[in-house]
Amino acid sequence: MTNIQNKSERGVALLFALFALVILSAIAATLVTMGSTETMVNSNYRSEETAFFAARAGLYEVTDRMMQTNANSIASNIMTATGGPPFGAVVPSSGNGGIFYLINQTTATGTVAPWDITNKYADTELCHEGYTIGTMTNATPDVPCAGTNALPTGSTWYTTVNSNAPWSGTTAALPYVWVRASWKLNNSLPYLTATTTGGVTTTSTSYYSVNGTSSNPVCFNGANEVVLNYPTNTSCNLLTSGSTADTPVFLVTALAITPSGARQMVQTEVAAPPPTFTVTPGGFSDPDGFFAVSNACPAAMTLAGGAQVDGYSSAKVGGVTGTYTGTHSNALGNVGSNGGVTIQGSSSSVPGKIHVLQPVVNGASCATSDIYTTGGPTIGTPTLLSSTYTPPTPTIPPAGSTNETLKKATTLAPGSYGNIAVSTPSGVLTLTGPGTFNVDCLSLGANSTLQISPANTQVVINVTGDASCGGSPISMSANSNVNNTSGVAANLMINYAGTQQVTMIGGPSSYYVLNAPNAPVKLNGGSDFYGALIASTVDDHGGVNLHFDNALTVSPNPSVTTYSSVTSSYNTLGFRSLPY
Repeated sequence: MTNIQNKSERGVALLFALFALVILSAIAATLVTMGSTETMVNSNYRSEETAFFAARAGLYEVTDRMMQTNANSIASNIMTATGGPPFGAVVPSSGNGGIFYLINQTTATGTVAPWDITNKYADTELCHEGYTIGTMTNATPDVPCAGTNALPTGSTWYTTVNSNAPWSGTTAALPYVWVRASWKLNNSLPYLTATTTGGVTTTSTSYYSVNGTSSNPVCFNGANEVVLNYPTNTSCNLLTSGSTADTPVFLVTALAITPSGARQMVQTEVAAPPPTFTVTPGGFSDPDGFFAVSNACPAAMTLAGGAQVDGYSSAKVGGVTGTYTGTHSNALGNVGSNGGVTIQGSSSSVPGKIHVLQPVVNGASCATSDIYTTGGPTIGTPTLLSSTYTPPTPTIPPAGSTNETLKKATTLAPGSYGNIAVSTPSGVLTLTGPGTFNVDCLSLGANSTLQISPANTQVVINVTGDASCGGSPISMSANSNVNNTSGVAANLMINYAGTQQVTMIGGPSSYYVLNAPNAPVKLNGGSDFYGALIASTVDDHGGVNLHFDNALTVSPNPSVTTYSSVTSSYNTLGFRSLPY
């Protein structure tokens, strides 16, 4: 008999249910984990983007405050008065404060001290910028500043200001902690290159240089970055002899750190657009401060009698007009001529550039426009003009019919007059400005004075030089005084389009621009002339010292110049991120 046993299968369903529950739980856990991971990724991405754009905001604050018109301008921190902003910049060294930091410190950040290598917010990028400051040495690319590449010691190599962006100093401030600005040097962008020989790979440091291997400052000519011939030239506007000037390139770096710890350091290069060589008022345009248009040889321009040529800048820095004492620079002592330039006497000096068509010193044939020296004067660099320079002839409106012979203090308003002659020691002519005076002739007798009022206003004198002038459309006798107390040459401009002799025999110091491209100009009296001069020929046997006001190279309103990115090597945002 066969016994059939029935086995119970009760509980199998429960096992399947438990197994399914485990699988579903695993799927649910995976989904939760994935969702959490995605949330964390999104949060991290958001923090990184917040830090990136916060750092950009810091860059924008600094570039905005670099403008002279900003109520909280920092231009004086990173520029020099010499050459006048936006031309003059500070090459960083151990004692001139040439590294500038804007600090955005809050209660959330604690102490922000980028100059301190032990600080949480230390500037670990500075040792890659090519600066020689104290004991700091350049670090290997992609290695933060530390150890032997630590930041300089002391506090004289940097200057600081606080951020004034909205909510600065509070926990609601944008999370950039500092921004650095300084004059860019050539070879400031190092990178590693690898070379494999015999199966052995070695690395070396190379540089994205502008040109060559020097560590000179970099300027911007409107199209490209160019390396300054430093220290012979200390301002970017000395680079070219054409119709435009160059401006410094500033390296601006910002560090931002969000409350979550996201960290971004970004960098850009900015420069002001190069201005044209234009004086306001008028249309004076000249490659040098003092220029002779004639092709006469050897003496289209003669400097003798101990005449000294140099420059300064009356451009405002931090709202203060530059002075000769504070901004004097021998390198700004440039002269030029389409003909020969003759410099005589051991006490005469032209330390800047001398522009001629053929820069041959002491040429003998006089067949070309050479430089002629006798008696061992001090001269600078002979430099080739790109072509014959032909300046525009000023347009002179008709003069009036009323003659003014002044033997006492007299004030005239802008308008048209005939001949104006100021005579006797008490003859003082005050021209009120701003405005234009159209005259036939202008004559200043011995010990007389011409002045403008108010002091910081602009006056233009247009001289027709008609037959009534007797061959002397502009004549200044011994010890006459052109009194422009503003110290700004652009505030007084004298235009003459004719070919008659112009005689300048001045008093102790005169500030103005003489634009007489077709006239021979004679200077006597051993005085000081501050401004600019263009004439057919220049005869300075009288030892008049010529001081070029370099602020004349600035286009009409340099104080509102904006700074923008200047290279095409950035990403589409115009910025680059750094690894530190």
